[in-house]
Amino acid sequence: MERINIYQMYMENDCKLGFYVHRDSWSAGRYAKVVSIQWVTEGKPIKGKPPYFGGFKNPPGHPRAGKNMQPRIVVLEAEWLDEGRLETNGGTYSWERVYPSL
Repeated sequence: MERINIYQMYMENDCKLGFYVHRDSWSAGRYAKVVSIQWVTEGKPIKGKPPYFGGFKNPPGHPRAGKNMQPRIVVLEAEWLDEGRLETNGGTYSWERVYPSL
């Protein structure tokens, strides 16, 4: 199976959040729900060039305004995570999309 990052998964999911992922470093059977991606409005494509959807400057008002954007922060939620959530870089290829039976 070809690996893709979380940003690409979002695009393949018809620009919808709420899908589940498993990270290579997690124990088998652990997964988390993708609830937000920085600078992304659900239902709309991610701006920028795939696969990292970057290559543009931070907007005015941002602490790094005018400088090249860093990787987008992805927020994940799962009961087993510390405080139930994790903020992480979604641009790495250490993720796999999973389809848990809830």
